[in-house]
Amino acid sequence: MKLKFIIIAITMLSLFNGITTFAADSDIRFTKAYGKRYVYLRDVAKYYNMQCYVWKEKTVLWNRWHRLTFYHNKRNAEFDGVKVSLMFAPFNRGIQAYVSDKDFLLMLDPILRHYALNRHRMKLIMIDPGHGGKDIGGYGNRVKEKDLTLQLAKKLQTRLRRRGYMVLMTRSSNRTLSLKQRTELSKRLTPDIFISIHANIAGNKSVKGVETFCLAPTGTTSSNGGKASSKPEAGNKFDKNSAALAYEIQKGVLKRSQAADRGVKHSRFYVLKNASAPAILIEVGFLSNKTEARRLKTNAYQEKIIRGIENGIRNYHRKLIRK
Repeated sequence: MKLKFIIIAITMLSLFNGITTFAADSDIRFTKAYGKRYVYLRDVAKYYNMQCYVWKEKTVLWNRWHRLTFYHNKRNAEFDGVKVSLMFAPFNRGIQAYVSDKDFLLMLDPILRHYALNRHRMKLIMIDPGHGGKDIGGYGNRVKEKDLTLQLAKKLQTRLRRRGYMVLMTRSSNRTLSLKQRTELSKRLTPDIFISIHANIAGNKSVKGVETFCLAPTGTTSSNGGKASSKPEAGNKFDKNSAALAYEIQKGVLKRSQAADRGVKHSRFYVLKNASAPAILIEVGFLSNKTEARRLKTNAYQEKIIRGIENGIRNYHRKLIRK
């Protein structure tokens, strides 16, 4: 299909009309394609003081601090070595390459630029151990998801309290708790961030790795497919901050655990849709994979996961207080 391009050069401040704040002298052009709006990656690179090179299959932006890789016609990217699932596939036309304005505004900018985040208090953290009681969650290699998530949550609670945070848990014992009860508890206690811990199961027993989810923005699909929703959810108020939090936690866990990177992804999980604060859901590994399940049962590997989540939270906190 032949595309018709409408190309406009315009300042960032007026382009996004109050959605975020940029330097008024930064011109980033946008174009309409596939019924959506895309921005020029060369202009994005210039805005961040980066170099840009467009190959046939990918575009790379880099400077001494960051390296960003966008794979053309795929929803895949890498930000400083961490896989990120984009909302829409970037594409190129000759020497130019484009990324959707939603990906730029709600993923790339919050991850790279702390000024893009909405500042908020960072004192009270809520940890949500997945499943519990009659709901065992996933089961593989003699590990019940409900038991693993509670073990990890308790250890994370201890570490975060040592760092001076107030920490609450949606459950602190093996009890059944509905998704609605979890989100209502969060609304009542008003935490500053919400961390839900889970473990994965796959039919293919060779699949392994860690993935961290934030809520899919309005008008986009989940990373694993499905239909786009035009209805804003309560959690969409925190899209930028949730993306930054998910990225920092994924990065922190990968650095500590050396687990396979399954990326930062988007989903419409109930606890994310109905979040009352920046929220993420982390899948710490696959119980269906013998090697990973064996590691997840050990205190040593659990400590690596917990320290990674803790480091991600602290790095997110640092972004909020940077001047």
